[in-house]
Amino acid sequence: MTMRRYCISVFLAAVFVFACFVPSSSGAEPRGDITLDGDRVIFDQASGMAEAEGTVRLRQDNVRIFSHRMEYDTVNQFAVATSRPGEVVTLLYGGNRFTGKTLEYDMEAGEGMLTDATGDLPAGTRGGTVYIRGKNLEVVPLNSALEKKWITKRHTRRVKEEDQQVARWTDASMTTCPLPKTHYRLMTKRLVVIPGVRVIAKNPRVYIAEKFLFSYPFDYVVPLHGEKDYLLGIFIPSVVYDSDKGVGYALTGPYAWDTGEVNMAFRYWSNIDFEARAGLRQRFGRNFSVFANMDYSWEELEEDESGKSIGEKKHRPSWGFDYSRQGWNAKVLWSQRENLDIEKRNQEIDGVQQTKNYRNMLHREPEITISSPWFSAGGMKDFSWRVTGLWGEYETSRTRPGEARSGSRSVWDVQAQYIVRTGDIRPFWRGQYRKFSYSGFDNPTGRLQDYQETTSMWLGFRTRLGMFDFASAWHIQNVTGRSPLGWDRAGDSEVFYTELGFPVGRDLYLSAMSTYNIKTHNVSEVAYRLILDHDCSRWEFIFRDDHLASNDDWMTLRFMVKAFPETPLAFGDKKLSNPFPNQGEFKGKKPEGVPSRRPIMEDDWGDDGLTYKSDPTQLKETGENPVPSTGADSEEASGEDGNLLNP
Repeated sequence: MTMRRYCISVFLAAVFVFACFVPSSSGAEPRGDITLDGDRVIFDQASGMAEAEGTVRLRQDNVRIFSHRMEYDTVNQFAVATSRPGEVVTLLYGGNRFTGKTLEYDMEAGEGMLTDATGDLPAGTRGGTVYIRGKNLEVVPLNSALEKKWITKRHTRRVKEEDQQVARWTDASMTTCPLPKTHYRLMTKRLVVIPGVRVIAKNPRVYIAEKFLFSYPFDYVVPLHGEKDYLLGIFIPSVVYDSDKGVGYALTGPYAWDTGEVNMAFRYWSNIDFEARAGLRQRFGRNFSVFANMDYSWEELEEDESGKSIGEKKHRPSWGFDYSRQGWNAKVLWSQRENLDIEKRNQEIDGVQQTKNYRNMLHREPEITISSPWFSAGGMKDFSWRVTGLWGEYETSRTRPGEARSGSRSVWDVQAQYIVRTGDIRPFWRGQYRKFSYSGFDNPTGRLQDYQETTSMWLGFRTRLGMFDFASAWHIQNVTGRSPLGWDRAGDSEVFYTELGFPVGRDLYLSAMSTYNIKTHNVSEVAYRLILDHDCSRWEFIFRDDHLASNDDWMTLRFMVKAFPETPLAFGDKKLSNPFPNQGEFKGKKPEGVPSRRPIMEDDWGDDGLTYKSDPTQLKETGENPVPSTGADSEEASGEDGNLLNP
C-alpha cells in the first residue's frame, strides 16, 4: 500500500474514532462529528493519538482550527495546534476569526488558550471590523465565563445560543483601523469578547496617532450584533470657541449599554463659567424608545452698550418617546425653558432684514410629529417626496411686541426632490411647502394672523474640475401670512451658495462655502472646513466666519469612527446649514492620482428649527433597525477565509 493511500485509510479510521468519542448529554443538542485532515495524518489506535502535518484542519460544527501541525488526543478530545515561523494558527468561530502562534483546545469542554492572539470581528451595519491584538486569548463557554465573572448577566441579553463561546484577552489593543498603521486605538489589561454580541474593554487607555490621551473611567463597549451603527462611546477632552461664551474646555462623550446610552457634556467657558448637558435614551424592542434630557446652559438675553452679551443660566429639561417602523416616524416631545437660537439671518421679516438669530425660551406642552418615509414617483428613480404632520402647544418665557406668548399650532410639511447622482455635472432640485395654522393665542389688538405659508426651493449642481470639487445652489423662500408666535415666524429670502474644495496631500481636505444675500448684495458668511480623513476615522474642523454686524463667529470639531458613522463626537453645539444633497463621489482622480477626500455632510435640508426642534448634538432616529444576517456559515473552508496559515 502506498503512503498516500495509507494516510487516506488512517484518516477515515480517525474520523470514525473521533465520532465515537463525541460527547452527548440528555437535554442538550448532540454535537457534530469531529473531522481532522491534513497533507499527512498518522493515527495510533492503541493510544488514541493522531498527528497531522501540512495544511491541517480540525472541524466540529461551527468551530474550525487551521494550522501547520496538530496533535489530537481522541480519548480526552484535546487538540494542540502549532505554526511554523512566519505563519499562524487560525481559529474560526462562526464569522469570527482569531489567530496566534499556538493553540490548546479542549473540544469537549469548549475551552482553549491561543498565544500571541489577534482577532478580526465584524461590527456595525456597513461592513466595519474591530481589530484586536494582544497576548494570550482564553476561550470558554458562556456559562463558564459567567462562573469566572468575566461578564455579568446583563452582558448576555442578546446571546441566542446556549453554547456561545466567550473570549478574553490579556494586554490587548482594539481599533477599527486596519493594520499596520492605526490612527487610534484602545489599550486595556483585560478585554472580553462575546462573538456577534459585544466587545468589553475594561478601563482602557486611549491613544490617538500613538500618543497617549487619557484613561477611560468606565468599561468601553463596542456592539457586534450589526443592528445599528452605535459606537458605545468614549469621552474625549477638547477646546471649543463661541463668540458669546468665549473659549471653552470640554469633556464630551457617552456612557452606553446595548439598548441605550447616556450622552454627557461638561464645559467650562472663559466668559460664562460652567455648563453641562446629559441625555438618556432607552430603546425597547426594535422600534420604540424613550428619552430624557437635562441641559444646564447659558442663554443670551441682551447686549450692553459695549456689545458684550448679557445672559443667564437655567435648567432646561426635555423628555418624550418615539416610534419608527418601515420608514414612518412618530415622536412626542415635552420641553421646558428650551433655549431657542434660531437662524433667521438672510431673511426679511416684517419689512426688516434680519442680521441676528432669534433667541427666547420655549415650552413645548407637548409637540407631536409624524413623518412618512421617502416615496418614489413611478419610474423616476431620481425623484422622491415625503410629508410630515405636526401639532403642538407652546409658550415662550418672554413676550415681545407683535407676538403672542402662547398658542397652539398644526403644521403640514411637504418635501420633494430630484437629485442626479451620476455624470460629470449633477443637477438637483428641492422644493418644500409648509402650511402653519394657529389657534388659542391672545390677540387683543386683532392684528395677529392665524396662518402662515412658506414655499421654498433649492436649485443647483455639483461637478468636479480636475482636482477641485465645485458646487453652487440658488435658494428662494416666499412667505404669505404671519405667525402670531414670533419664534417660528418666517421671512422672504433669496440666497446664493458657492462651495469650493480640494485635497491637500494624501489625507487632508480643505473647503470653503460662501453665502451671498441677493436682496442685500453682500456676503453674509463664509464657512471653512478642514478634514483629516483616514481609512477608519475622520476629524473635521469647522469655522464659521460671520460677515454681518453681529459678528457671530464660532468653531466646532467632530470626530467620527467610520465603522460607526451614526455616533460622531461633536465638540460644540453648532452645525453648518447644508444646502447641498449627497450626490455621490466622482470617480475621477486628480493628476497626482490621489482621490478626492470630500466628506459627505449630514443631509438635513428643510430643518431650520421652525417646524420641529433641531439639535445638532442629539442623534436622530431614522427608522427601524436593520435585520442582521442569519445565514449559517458553511463548515467547509472557502476562499473568503483567505490564507489561514499566512494571512
